[in-house]
Amino acid sequence: MQTHFGEIQKIVDLIEENFDREITAYEIESMSHYSYRNFQRIFFRIFNETISGFQKRLRLENAYKKLIYTTDTISDIGWQIGYFNIQSFSKAFKQQYHISPAVARKNKQEMFSQFIDNTQGNLPHEIRYKDPVSIYCRFIKAEDYNNQEINDLWESIENENEISDSAYGIIRDQPLITSVPHCRYGAGITHISSGISGFQKKEIFGGKYIKFTHYGSFDSILETYRIFYRFWLTESLFMLDNSDVIEEYTQSPTGEIITHIYFPLYS
Repeated sequence: MQTHFGEIQKIVDLIEENFDREITAYEIESMSHYSYRNFQRIFFRIFNETISGFQKRLRLENAYKKLIYTTDTISDIGWQIGYFNIQSFSKAFKQQYHISPAVARKNKQEMFSQFIDNTQGNLPHEIRYKDPVSIYCRFIKAEDYNNQEINDLWESIENENEISDSAYGIIRDQPLITSVPHCRYGAGITHISSGISGFQKKEIFGGKYIKFTHYGSFDSILETYRIFYRFWLTESLFMLDNSDVIEEYTQSPTGEIITHIYFPLYS
């Protein structure tokens, strides 16, 4: 049984945008034009997860982000992701992460300690509101945001399209929370060549962000992330949102690669 990439992506988009509620078999059948059972098989073959398992994982990963990024109460966070009492939320969270939501929040510093260990230096930052931007993007599973997989994705996009404006990277997952094989990366451009398929049109930005900038090779970009998280943990001046981190790629007049990194702020 074959299905088109676009149909799979529509279902994935639907789940990601509505992770806080159950997606019904009727919705999936209406969008994919396949029976729920057959679509479930196709989905599992591609993602190595059931649809319900994927949905539950997204719920709990977003909950974990909210626990460490915000000061919302645990019961409010459970409600925000679709659990209507704290007992069922705590049970599901503990099954996934083997600790309670309260312990996960308490251990935030410990969770990041190894990642930011021995990080030195400071980077300028600014708070900015970013208007929405429409882009065409492709997503891949990039294991632990592996540079080689990301580079291969960009090479395939550049072979098909002439990129004259800024390009964007969408960092969908927090690798300290999402298991390494499930980390998702999106490559986005503002225009695509005529007749090119395999892209989804998406709107990014549209909110308040804290912006850091990385200069030079992507091979060392992880160090900029380490500096950001050390700054965030020690300053504690703001709360982060659980939505995507956006990388904006540009070049200096001398040809140096510049990556502006936008972390969404919680409002």
